[in-house]
Amino acid sequence: MKNHSIYQTPIDKLLTLGDCHKITNEYNYIAELGLDTEHIPGLISMAIDQNLNGVDSASLETWGSIHACRALGQLRAEAAIEPLMQLFHKLEDSDWVNEEMPKVYGMFGEVAIPKLQAYLADESHGIFPRITAIHSLEEICKQHPDTRQKCIAVLTQQLKSFAQNPHELNGFIVASLIELQAVESAAVIKSAFVAQSVPDEITGTWDDVCESLGINSDKIALFTDINLDEVSQVEDISTDEVKQAQEIADSEETQLQDVINDEVTQTQEIAVEEKQPDQITTEEVEKNLAITPDDIQLIEDVTTNVEQLHKVETK
Repeated sequence: MKNHSIYQTPIDKLLTLGDCHKITNEYNYIAELGLDTEHIPGLISMAIDQNLNGVDSASLETWGSIHACRALGQLRAEAAIEPLMQLFHKLEDSDWVNEEMPKVYGMFGEVAIPKLQAYLADESHGIFPRITAIHSLEEICKQHPDTRQKCIAVLTQQLKSFAQNPHELNGFIVASLIELQAVESAAVIKSAFVAQSVPDEITGTWDDVCESLGINSDKIALFTDINLDEVSQVEDISTDEVKQAQEIADSEETQLQDVINDEVTQTQEIAVEEKQPDQITTEEVEKNLAITPDDIQLIEDVTTNVEQLHKVETK
């Protein structure tokens, strides 16, 4: 074990654990190996150690980086969030990165969201590293349900750039939004499909998405911040078609509001008709009939006089 002597105990024990598939994520690295926050710098060094990735695949040491990443996740080591992201692109051809790193970032939780957002938005990174960032955000949401709104907001914000994004990236964003049942993102998703910016082979068709999210396509308006000039450059989609779709959505919204207003008016009229006279208060009379305070006083005086007259007649 040529790398064994580089790392101090108990970090060096990670080089002896072997195949990570035989040790589940539930393995408590902290308790079993006595790891603590003081070991974070050494764990980061092991996690990004390129020498470990170059050793014989049959060697136990080759699994050391994965175990170090898992341990950092369990320690919720905020200092490791950014350094570990280099693995996204340096080892983008490695299956374990896309399998393990989202789980690790899921353990980091909410604190990792801003860094992942920046990485996802960085166009200098390739498709697969950015997909790992997408899966990491999805995993954070799953492990920490209270972060759902933030994770979905980040994914949706990136999808709004569907005209500039690689289509495959859009596809994986939509796939994650479907997995998270992000109904609130339907307008942006629909707009990306209208612009033919989402590959069907990744997510299925727009109708498939609607079925997965349990939504009615006819009730989903297009994302209103679409750059029509950019969308019109997409093959077979014209600016007029996008405008027409948006006009239809706006018209439907106006019609819906008219229906609501009519129902409110009818309800108010029925309420006035059905209300008994003795239930009408002085305030309602003033509001609905515009009677002045002097008029109200006159009515009260007359009522008092009538009551007194009745008393006299009954004697």
